[in-house]
Amino acid sequence: MSFISASSPEPDLQKLLLSEDPDKRLQDYITATLWSTQPPHNTAAYFQYFKEECEAWRLSDSAVIIQTYQDFLNLVEHLKRTRNEKRSAQVVLDFFPPLQAADDEKTPTPSLIEESTPEQLNLSLRHRFSHCDPVSATNSIFLTVRLWLMLNVGSSAVLTLFPGRSSPEWMEDQSLNNFIDSCFPTSEWGPRLSQWPFSLNAYNLERVGGFELVWTDHLADHLYLDEDLGTIKIYHHVQALRGLLHAKSPDQALPDRLLLETLQTLALIIPRANRDCKKWFEKVYTKYAENIDYGAGDVESLHWARSPEKYKFWGQRLITIKMAYDASEPKNLGQWWHDRRRRVEWYTFWVAVLVVFLTIVFGLIQSITGVMQVYYAAHSGQSA
Repeated sequence: MSFISASSPEPDLQKLLLSEDPDKRLQDYITATLWSTQPPHNTAAYFQYFKEECEAWRLSDSAVIIQTYQDFLNLVEHLKRTRNEKRSAQVVLDFFPPLQAADDEKTPTPSLIEESTPEQLNLSLRHRFSHCDPVSATNSIFLTVRLWLMLNVGSSAVLTLFPGRSSPEWMEDQSLNNFIDSCFPTSEWGPRLSQWPFSLNAYNLERVGGFELVWTDHLADHLYLDEDLGTIKIYHHVQALRGLLHAKSPDQALPDRLLLETLQTLALIIPRANRDCKKWFEKVYTKYAENIDYGAGDVESLHWARSPEKYKFWGQRLITIKMAYDASEPKNLGQWWHDRRRRVEWYTFWVAVLVVFLTIVFGLIQSITGVMQVYYAAHSGQSA
């Protein structure tokens, strides 16, 4: 359902999904349909992702049966209604024309590359085409989930265009809800930690821990630590998280708790009240601009944000990051200077550095003084 004002001009929903970028009016319609009653303030980062995904899918030459933005939004609503059904269930596949194997030569399989008339594009898929092959139907579901829920599911041809992302597999006998559960397993916490320390933030992770924070558009990769590369992935699409959370739809696919926890992990890692983190984020945002949601650096921290037991979805990854951060050692003078985790060691180290520095300085002064004394003594003897 869309919540665009009746006085607003109608968006062109018959634009081709993979080859025509949505204008501002269509963008507002999409976000209102997917997320909430009010268009978000800034959706540039989300639609940059949207555009890149559509372009990647087109370049991969993976066949899909959906053609227009209307097809995409209709399939989202259908998947919401059938989210408890297996992906291969007939009630899910009823959205598409009758399935027919691609090697059946009675009728050529329709393709997105084929042109359709405006009149045909106004028809539902079942009335637009006489049939479709199973691969095109499956790919259409994968593409829709990628654009809607930002989960990196899809054909192998598309996955190769995004190296470094995890690629969860949606099995045929899994429902959408089952697939989401497999992407975001929960864990229960015992009394291992009283609260997340204030030092566990983006600025310290980079300056002190030596980790590189990498922005990701794939929700399931959020807070993933790659110890070999020393990278931590951060999902930054705050507008999407807030929109999905505020939609309050009974057919919403992602659990509210998952969305809320994700927002609070951003408040932990990039606390808006921390001056160093604020400067760090502003610098990063200036560099990447449209590719990062500015809201990632401005998430309000709730009263339970520092309670480890509250994080059923992200607690394990947070504790992994904390352990790696605690175990990290400074590798250069810059890291030694910023590392205040162990105050006694920090003071001891810099006192030792100061002593060595002063020893060298005084040694140089003494050496220079000795050379000058010898020089003047020699010249005095020659004058006499």
